[in-house]
Amino acid sequence: MTDNFSRHFLLQARANPDRLALRIPRMQGLRCLGEETITYGELNRLAGALQRHWLNNGRAPGQGLRAGDRVVVIAQPSTALYAVVLSLLASGLVAVFIDTGMGKQKIRQALQDADASAIVSVRALLRRRWLVPELRRLKSWSLDGGGLFFRALPMAVQANDELQLMTPVSGDHGLISFTSGSTGRPKGADRTHHSLDQQHFAILRHWPNGDGEVDSPCFPVLVLHNLSCGMSTVLPRVDLATPGSVAAQPLVEHWRQHQVVRVSGAPAYFSAICAYLLANHQTLPQVTGLSIGGAPVSLSLAAQLRQAFPNALARIAYGSTEAEPIAVLNIDDYLNGANPEQGLLVGTVVDEAEVLVATVNDQGQPNACLPNQQGEILVAGNHVLQGYYRNARADMANKIPRPGGDVWHRTGDVGYFDQCNHLWLTGRLADAVQLADGLSQPLPLEQQLDRLDNVVRSAVVQCGGQLCLFVVSPLGLAQLKQTLMTCLPAGHWQLIRLDTMPVDGRHNSKIDRPGLRAGAFHALERLMLEQGE
Repeated sequence: MTDNFSRHFLLQARANPDRLALRIPRMQGLRCLGEETITYGELNRLAGALQRHWLNNGRAPGQGLRAGDRVVVIAQPSTALYAVVLSLLASGLVAVFIDTGMGKQKIRQALQDADASAIVSVRALLRRRWLVPELRRLKSWSLDGGGLFFRALPMAVQANDELQLMTPVSGDHGLISFTSGSTGRPKGADRTHHSLDQQHFAILRHWPNGDGEVDSPCFPVLVLHNLSCGMSTVLPRVDLATPGSVAAQPLVEHWRQHQVVRVSGAPAYFSAICAYLLANHQTLPQVTGLSIGGAPVSLSLAAQLRQAFPNALARIAYGSTEAEPIAVLNIDDYLNGANPEQGLLVGTVVDEAEVLVATVNDQGQPNACLPNQQGEILVAGNHVLQGYYRNARADMANKIPRPGGDVWHRTGDVGYFDQCNHLWLTGRLADAVQLADGLSQPLPLEQQLDRLDNVVRSAVVQCGGQLCLFVVSPLGLAQLKQTLMTCLPAGHWQLIRLDTMPVDGRHNSKIDRPGLRAGAFHALERLMLEQGE
């Protein structure tokens, strides 16, 4: 029998009803229009009221939800949003999150796979749900008032409202999040109550918190972990859709005002914050814990973090949606042990994970690599998601069954273990490039290039039969070529200078290599015209 994940929150709410649970800004782009707060006791009662709504709706013909039903949730973070998620988890219902930035076709595919019974969103979206056939049949509730053919979600709280824990139904589904891959249908990461438990325990072990500490995560899903620990969460004053464009000054002032001692986010987010702090000769000594992840961390950014957050136990976290965390690395160890020519150091594998660096044959069987031998990175463990929701093709491509009944998850990353059992990354399977001496991964070369003067960021990409080097730099093309020659291996390279490097829409930190490949033909065509070829 599986325990309900929301029990962690319920214990904290009963023990600390008057403690601040959430402080959430209402953002319009980079402008803060105000903020809302809620205590643990208030959040428990609001979630209990919403749970009463889900259960009592069974009395209204055609309006009831049953344990195991999926409910699509699309809204910006708010106290009501987290109350909805907690109420769904406690009730044995399944919250479904969909990346709305992946385009209408993939959103429709995700909705088809989710096969949801209801949607909770806001009026602006629900008014347009008729444009998406998969949304038309869903029971619809709005967080900010009713409208034509959808109802306002009732928020009235009664004195005895409190979450009631229900045993998860068969399948144990808790949260399903659909994100877009570079090809194919979106994959629904299936977070069961068990995997949510195990991920919570793994994060707690490797980033322990003090009682009642104030945390400011830029990853909204981490709020559920915070609520399970009894921490107070102060979400940052940032547009979470574009965290790399943070207005650092009001964010830093907000952290100081509310005694934030823990922070986390992706490299682009911290890069903007460090740039502001160091340019203004400021530091944040109050911050004692920092976690950065979601994309490679450069040595220059690591040095800036050490300077801007002098008292922080700062960690680099390596993981993925399907397995978080996989490895952790103290920033001081990174600064002392990194070697760009060897790849990207990501540290020591966490105790909760088992990592295998291997070559995988055509039958899907892994063969372990020796130390310092590159291979595909596979991970297993109780906190590793065992499959995707109703997507057998994605399971076949990304999961390798193990004799014990669990799976190896294929991260798609390539790397190796060194002689000291530290894990290094060199790239991804899909991003290998053909050099004169054979296939190679791009990370080591990119890291060396990025350390050159006047190179802001670089990307080595194979565009058909052409090796393309995309570089963000203030230098002209001729000067840039001369600068790069010190690091480039032999071969024919096509240099393309960019004003900005395209990055992922989620963290604004990972290089958008599929986008670079897709646009390479036009970039090369434009370059040839400029050069008169």
